[in-house]
Amino acid sequence: MNDIKRLLAAAVNEESTPMTFDPSDDVARGRRHVARRRTALVSGVAAAALLVGGGAVLITSSLPGGDENTRTNPAVMRQTGGPAAEETSGVGPPVEVKEVTLVAYTGKQPKGYKVTQVPDGWEIQGGTESSLVIAPKGAADQDPNSFVDKIAVLSTSSDAPPESLTEGKKVPVGDGVGYYRLAPSQILTYQDTTSGRWVDIQVPEQLHWDAARIGEFAAGVTVVGGAGDSHG
Repeated sequence: MNDIKRLLAAAVNEESTPMTFDPSDDVARGRRHVARRRTALVSGVAAAALLVGGGAVLITSSLPGGDENTRTNPAVMRQTGGPAAEETSGVGPPVEVKEVTLVAYTGKQPKGYKVTQVPDGWEIQGGTESSLVIAPKGAADQDPNSFVDKIAVLSTSSDAPPESLTEGKKVPVGDGVGYYRLAPSQILTYQDTTSGRWVDIQVPEQLHWDAARIGEFAAGVTVVGGAGDSHG
């Protein structure tokens, strides 16, 4: 009986004695597991950025505690939702458009007109009693009867309604006045002070002239030699 009592007492003492446990090994294993998951996440983000962006992405540390290049790399941040670096919109600086300047004309005068200035790099392509054509030097279209992308100076028809001659914005032409409009190309109508004839000047867009510049050009064009109607 005494032996049984001793055994029972020993069992009670073992159950009441607190057990000691060192968790350091489990904590270390947990930290290693987290580190492996972060490394795998970074590798996956890098691969996605290469496929989507088509370019190389250098990632030097894990997210979200990586270095500045990693945290601000646009390809990575689009995947993680973090702060992205500023990206350019792809729109370059505005292109400066320069108008073609006027230079003195010293060549042979065309039939029907006297010309004192032409656009720089342009030449008189042809002239008749009813039309004058000025085009870029070496233009593919050498037909003086074609007015596309050229300056065309045309004597208006004698049967044109008088009110149609003064439609548009008033523009100085030498000592006189002209009328500027878009129809749909730029057209300036004015009365030649020497001959009294009304003239239409058609100007192409590639010259980048405003109404005032067209008026300046018109002031250097004079109708001579009894130029006749352009139509009608």
